[in-house]
Amino acid sequence: MPNNNSQKHSDIVNERIAKNTIALYIRMAFAMLVSLYTSRVVLQALGVDDFGIYGVVGGLVTLFAFINNTLVGSLQRFLNYEIGKGMPNNKGVTDVFSGGFHIQIFFAICIVVLAETIGLYYLNNYVNLPHGRLFAAQCVYQFSIVVAVSNILRAPFVASIIAYEEMAAYALIGIMEVCIKLFAVYTLLIISYDRLIVYACFVAIISIAITGCFYFYSHKRFNLCRIQTSIKKTILRQMLSFTGWNFLGSLSLLASLQGVDLILNYYYGVAVNAAMNIANQVYGAANSLTSNFQVAFNPQITKTYARGCMDELYELVYRTTRYSFFLVIICAIPLLLECGDLLALWLEIVPKYADELCSYLIVICVVDALSAPLWMSVQATGIIKTYQTVICGLLFLNFPITILCMAIGLSPTWAVVVRFIVSCCIYVFRIIYMSRNLYMPISSYFNKAILPCLLVLVLSLLIVLVLHNSVKLQSVVATFIYMIIIVVVVLLAGLNNSERIRLIKVLSSRIKR
Repeated sequence: MPNNNSQKHSDIVNERIAKNTIALYIRMAFAMLVSLYTSRVVLQALGVDDFGIYGVVGGLVTLFAFINNTLVGSLQRFLNYEIGKGMPNNKGVTDVFSGGFHIQIFFAICIVVLAETIGLYYLNNYVNLPHGRLFAAQCVYQFSIVVAVSNILRAPFVASIIAYEEMAAYALIGIMEVCIKLFAVYTLLIISYDRLIVYACFVAIISIAITGCFYFYSHKRFNLCRIQTSIKKTILRQMLSFTGWNFLGSLSLLASLQGVDLILNYYYGVAVNAAMNIANQVYGAANSLTSNFQVAFNPQITKTYARGCMDELYELVYRTTRYSFFLVIICAIPLLLECGDLLALWLEIVPKYADELCSYLIVICVVDALSAPLWMSVQATGIIKTYQTVICGLLFLNFPITILCMAIGLSPTWAVVVRFIVSCCIYVFRIIYMSRNLYMPISSYFNKAILPCLLVLVLSLLIVLVLHNSVKLQSVVATFIYMIIIVVVVLLAGLNNSERIRLIKVLSSRIKR
């Protein structure tokens, strides 16, 4: 009987993950297509220089999205843990939600203070800008701060939606956001005032509106997610410690990425920043293939840990690793082979170095896909002080090593080569940390997660490279053919029989609906 109950629970979990994944992938596919087209229109409307200015100054928006995702993950971890206890009307959920909101206010104030002092001073005195564009850059910077604060305050409401696994609503709001952005971008083409300033203003207004949508949905849908004036100090201390260490990790990532952009700006100007901005958008699109999928898995990882089912947790990690890798290489391999032609088709005006930067970032995306299930598991424990200290140290290495590379005259592409090496080091550390602290057997991880990934990678590369070298195809056609080949390889060599049957059942049931 226990085995039957366990199997029944596993089937329910798998079905929920599958439904949530489908909802998130509909959101991702639509958002990715619209966002890529939007980037093309923005580049045409702004021009290379203004697009580069937005990349280095307004890049604060993109980089603070990393911090926002971390804050969402931190709150989601505590919400998942309380929900995973299975207690009806659990007041702990309300305490966590309310405490999380107050923490976000504190972090938002810190960000504003730092941005309006150190950040503004650096912008006014050190950022390499075209003549006469300082005022526009300052406006973009201020609007970017508004977006950053809006995104930080949004975190508790997004976390509650994900923790309760209401992925359809999460997907719908995301689709609405990219549609509004596309409409706003088209209005740039008929505006005579400084388009860079107008674009930054539009982004800020849209961010505030979407934060309002998340607030109203969470407030109406979840009775336990309420903001209280009184805060439970024990929970607040736990959350503040956990969120604080996560926030430190995000700041390290922010410093390393934005620092690299500033280094490139110092040595090469805004044209290379434009190329990096394009590469980051391609990276974001490729990364969304796995991040949306991992959002569906993340609540189950934390809830499984909360129940103390470690063997089940390991299996979730193995499966998430394999699926994440399979999803990202379906696009990564074709993009690497056809990157230059696809960029020319997409942008018409392709900034110098964009092709090389995109290629390296796509490879980094593959490493990140393997690494993500490990950090999700570490986050589930709530004990992250040592973990984040090491991660912060490794991330910081991006900054001095990139300065050295640029100082000795190496190409801008070495900035992402350094990032790739650091990402590999972080991945290795996460495996070791999981083994020593969560007692995950490395041999099982290698056999059940890494070996299937290597098998699919080798087979896919062999078939696709033979076809690529023997038949000359138009880039878009070739990309779709390569993707189909890799999907077939994944189905035959990457999934076991039960996984194939489950996938077919889920897809057939969704098609019938």
